Amino acid sequence: MSHYYFPQEILEEILHRLPLKSLVNCITVCKSWKSLISDHSFICNHLNRTIQAKPDIASLFLFISLKKRAEGFKYYESQDFYSLCSDNHQESDDNDFSVLKSCATPLVTSEYKEVVGTCNGLVCLADYSELDNSDLVIWNPSIWKYLVLPKPNNVGFRFCDPDHRSNRVFLGFGFDLEAKDFKVVRLVSTINNREETPQVEVYSLATGSWRNITGKAPIILLCMQVLWKNQMFINGVIHWVVSQRRNGRIHNFILTFDLVEEGFGELTLPEILRESPYQLSILAGEDSLAVVHTYCSEVDEEYISIWVMKESWSEVFHCDTRRYGGISSVLAIRNSGELVLRIYGGMIILLDPVNESVKDLGSRDFVHAFAGYHVESLFLINEQEGVLSY
Repeated sequence: MSHYYFPQEILEEILHRLPLKSLVNCITVCKSWKSLISDHSFICNHLNRTIQAKPDIASLFLFISLKKRAEGFKYYESQDFYSLCSDNHQESDDNDFSVLKSCATPLVTSEYKEVVGTCNGLVCLADYSELDNSDLVIWNPSIWKYLVLPKPNNVGFRFCDPDHRSNRVFLGFGFDLEAKDFKVVRLVSTINNREETPQVEVYSLATGSWRNITGKAPIILLCMQVLWKNQMFINGVIHWVVSQRRNGRIHNFILTFDLVEEGFGELTLPEILRESPYQLSILAGEDSLAVVHTYCSEVDEEYISIWVMKESWSEVFHCDTRRYGGISSVLAIRNSGELVLRIYGGMIILLDPVNESVKDLGSRDFVHAFAGYHVESLFLINEQEGVLSY
């Protein structure tokens, strides 16, 4: 029987061009293919080639936690759904927002769950049911794999502390472009009237462990108006909105954390937001940093505005929150400029601010909703320790 040699470099070139679903099937062909496809370098190169071949391939990831259903005095568990929605408006004449995939996920059953962020095909989930002691999960919805992170070395403040209920955790999730490693950043501090240095730890997916880097953290002041759960990862840097006291006044700014250097920095906000006593939050976007400002006028009317940072800050949206059925929050900005909004009463809509057209995305009765950009990848497929399937 003749044996034919197929050059390894040609095989790799072919496999690099295959879509994710085909590669998952190829893993079962033989041990050598499984070893190649599961290799970390292959996974990184496949993602890079996919993005380079189709720069607009990213879809919008919507995570929705539906409310518990009640019948009499009996309550039934809530159910979590996620949807991957097309965000490539250039391929559609009518700027369609079609659902590519939608299904339930069994990962986190607590009603206190939140999505920290999305990056390179992975989603970071947090369960805040124990105050500052949040359980963390890294999840790849494309290949049905997830990893429950070990508890941080500094789990949190002691429960005997009379002020423990004011503890807050800032979480960040992103990708170290130099080390090719996913990292989770955890800042623990308190909401009070004094500035302090937060306790900081970094989790590395490559090592599977936490490291304490508190010594690198700046002194900050956490204020109630800051949505401390919100973060944004862009261009290798995690961003949060925080505050300091300067010249006797509250000064809001964006705290940054470079995942390669593992160092903190500061980004200045627009002048109107620097001393605002009202709610500020980072907004999910694909390639631009954005901040949402929710504030009250002198006659107690509530407004919402969105500021986007490109070469400089500019306001791209402003309206009364009572418009469109009552805006609860802004979830994301599409590449087309459309806004994904939460509406009071349990609904998510898509708003085109130019012509003020509204599209109901069909989601109701939820307790939590998150939107972030997503591209399919093979990360977590290499069966590293602790990775589970569902």
